[in-house]
Amino acid sequence: MKSNRFSILTLLLLVFPLIAIAQDDDSIKTIGDKACECTKEISTDQVRDSIVKKINDCISSQILLDQMTSQFGTPEEIREEVSKLTDNDTVAEIGKNKGKNIVITMDKDFDEIQQYMFENCYAVKVLMSSNNAESKHSMSKNKKALQFYEEGEAHLVREEYDMAIVSFNKAVKKDPKFAFAWDNLGISYRKRGNYKEAIKCYEKSLEVDPTGKMPLQNLGVAYEYLKEYQKSAEVYDRYIIQYPNDPEGYYGAARMYYFAGDYAKGVDKAFKAYLMYKELQSPYISDAQQVISAMYNELKEKGKLDIFLEAAKNNNIEINE
Repeated sequence: MKSNRFSILTLLLLVFPLIAIAQDDDSIKTIGDKACECTKEISTDQVRDSIVKKINDCISSQILLDQMTSQFGTPEEIREEVSKLTDNDTVAEIGKNKGKNIVITMDKDFDEIQQYMFENCYAVKVLMSSNNAESKHSMSKNKKALQFYEEGEAHLVREEYDMAIVSFNKAVKKDPKFAFAWDNLGISYRKRGNYKEAIKCYEKSLEVDPTGKMPLQNLGVAYEYLKEYQKSAEVYDRYIIQYPNDPEGYYGAARMYYFAGDYAKGVDKAFKAYLMYKELQSPYISDAQQVISAMYNELKEKGKLDIFLEAAKNNNIEINE
């Protein structure tokens, strides 16, 4: 089984905020800005994995175009050489037939560009926060319920949370199985700091649709605000059962189990989240790295580093101290 190396020096550096990770590198910024334009064409109306893949495709295409533009003279030459590349190429030697023998690194500065876009590209932020998966009861067929729902959304956008609560309450009274209205009612209560009412709304939504991503995630957040970390962790476990291939569940569970004092389970799930983010080439990998770093430092101070090292071993991660 392939081992993943994890440098503690890298971890320690990641404790600090990743400020302007790419802004000192004109090339990374230029590529990131151009790839950002590409992501504006991606629809939010699809599953997260598909969105991430298309964002990464925009980055890879722009990396390739940048390298080839700097080394070939005409667009025709570029198109000719690109047609020879395959999806499995990571480093490709091209241009031999033109006597140039140019080496193209397909993933050059990929992580840095991805992180730059995650911090600076509004389109990417919208895409990564979107969750439009609908079920049978997500929306309502009741015209009055829909009218109140649309009113509530308008209030929510304007941060008029009290008015949003009134509108969404009217919507769910007209249609008690209106899952999205329950979700937004919960969000409105949460924005007003009424976490207990928010929790009731998220649970109502989950009664209607037990697979709802949004209420599951927000339910975990609400319990976290109440400092009920064990309950929050258990919610994220429910999320993992529903969506075992989504690292968001593991990331949330990692933090909550750790805060609840279950260090072994927290670190284990943090490593799982990291590996899944890495596999998906997700911008959220930096969040997982920072959480792992903080856990390492605290467990070292507490004299419990063996918990961290055991979790790393169980996840086939080699720690270089």
